[in-house]
Amino acid sequence: MVTRPSLRGFGAAIVVGVAVICMGVIVLGFIMPDRLFESTVGLVAFFAAGLLMVVCAVIANLYDLRGILHDEFG
Repeated sequence: MVTRPSLRGFGAAIVVGVAVICMGVIVLGFIMPDRLFESTVGLVAFFAAGLLMVVCAVIANLYDLRGILHDEFG
């Protein structure tokens, strides 16, 4: 019987997805800084990604996202 993941599982997956997207923006800042930082939008995106990454890390530690993902999807 297939059980559907709960809302906790989907929330944990969303937090991980946001962290992965932020990681991609931060990596772009190190790979091609000239293109990313030549505009204000790129600079704001880089700093927002850094801030969101810290928020995702705090949420992951407070709510034990690793355990939630293992219980729901593993």
